Amino acid sequence: MTSSEAYDVVVVGGRCAGSPLGTLLAREGLRVAVVECASFPRDTLSTHIFQAPAIAFLDRLGVTEQVRATGARYLNRLQARLEDVEFSVAWPQERGDLGGVTSVRRFVLDPILASAAAQAGADVRMATTVTGLVEDSGRAVGVRALHAGRESVLKARLVVGADGRNSTIARLVKARKYNLTPNERFGYWAFFEDARPGPDPAILVQRWENRFVIGCPADDGLYQVIVIPDLRELPRFREDLGGSFMEYALSSDPVAEVLSDARRTGKFFGMLRWEGFFREPSGPGWVLVGDAGHFKDPAPGQGIADAFRQVDTLATTVVGELACSDETLDRAVSAWGRWRDKDAAEHYWFAADLGRAGPIPTPMPELAKRLLATGRIDQYAELFNHRTKPSKVISPPRVLGATGRLLARRGCERRALLREVGGLVAQDARRKRLKRRPVYIDADVSLEAGRPRSTTPASPRDDAECRRDRSPVFNSSFTPVAKIVGIAGLFHHDPGPAPNGGTGKSRTTSPSG
Repeated sequence: MTSSEAYDVVVVGGRCAGSPLGTLLAREGLRVAVVECASFPRDTLSTHIFQAPAIAFLDRLGVTEQVRATGARYLNRLQARLEDVEFSVAWPQERGDLGGVTSVRRFVLDPILASAAAQAGADVRMATTVTGLVEDSGRAVGVRALHAGRESVLKARLVVGADGRNSTIARLVKARKYNLTPNERFGYWAFFEDARPGPDPAILVQRWENRFVIGCPADDGLYQVIVIPDLRELPRFREDLGGSFMEYALSSDPVAEVLSDARRTGKFFGMLRWEGFFREPSGPGWVLVGDAGHFKDPAPGQGIADAFRQVDTLATTVVGELACSDETLDRAVSAWGRWRDKDAAEHYWFAADLGRAGPIPTPMPELAKRLLATGRIDQYAELFNHRTKPSKVISPPRVLGATGRLLARRGCERRALLREVGGLVAQDARRKRLKRRPVYIDADVSLEAGRPRSTTPASPRDDAECRRDRSPVFNSSFTPVAKIVGIAGLFHHDPGPAPNGGTGKSRTTSPSG
């Protein structure tokens, strides 16, 4: 027999997006169900890293004591390498921040978040699978859920999909993806005992040649190392995962020093294939939050903090508009979706660039040198806090200056540099076009499954940012000066993707940015 229960909001997914949202809504007196398919503790793929704004959010959520009890250390220093530029800088923090960055394994963190939701008054249902959407005249009014062989209907004014990048809710409402990016690297990570990060440990972010290594203390006295090789190296890694991982990790001198007496504990974790995307964020009676609605390259380790950031603003929207009419509620969550796209757009492309295969673009280390020389290198760390925009740190004047200094040096391969910068200009121009004419694919299609179908008269997919084109864009009639001046638009992104821009039509009632 199927039972039926009524709520104000049903949140599907009980991890870093769903449980905090349930907590915030329940604290405001709303009747909330949080439905999670797993039984905690249970791990999930994640970098496990989160930065100062996320640490502050957890404090507002009231779980700081529990997070500290995990043994995780709040790190206040970044030790970075960008090609031949190496620096150590205090992690930027604002008034009220408790720490710069930390790492807590998800099978430790997620139960803390779910417990907070339950304590706030949310009905947290673990080991419960959503099997269908309940609709009324095309509007989502609840979900069908299965627990221990018994089905129930959970009705609500609003259904929230907070169930990750493979979201069941996104599939059920047929939310389309747009502006996809493929991964050009893969990631493996592992944890070590008896590491020696020192009395003032830093998070290590090392990006040089074609290598990318991250290291930092985690919970329970462990040390986490993440290697992010070029995707073309995957077959070699698979032949000898242990040996390949350690060779790659220890090629970073700071990581090698920390691990000099350490031993690995537990298995290797890997994330081999993914795609970055935006999804249509909302529709009649539903909204997507966290990775369910937007997933980007994990290279900057911002997924957890992004989920908290979205939840914080969505909770305010829902609390303020839930008592209003369906139309008013839909308009409110639609506006929230436009905010999401605007807020996430630049960092989406920044993450894709950070996760590119190959060396860092030539002007970037030179730009970092100037930031270091002028005492502004902390702005680089602020990018990971999501408290500044890439276009402000990697600004057109700074890129122009870096390129000019490189061109003035003896031995500079000017033609190659100008071709490279020209390719970056072309890439930026394509990204701006995506604001007006996004490239959509259907809800059940991925980049590898086939060609995405655009609903706008945009140019074909071949170079519409679903694949990164590194070809030069300036023809031989342009002078070198014109080529340099052309980078004035570099990294100056439009506010964000606009799924209904141009002539494109969304089938939902909630066009985003």
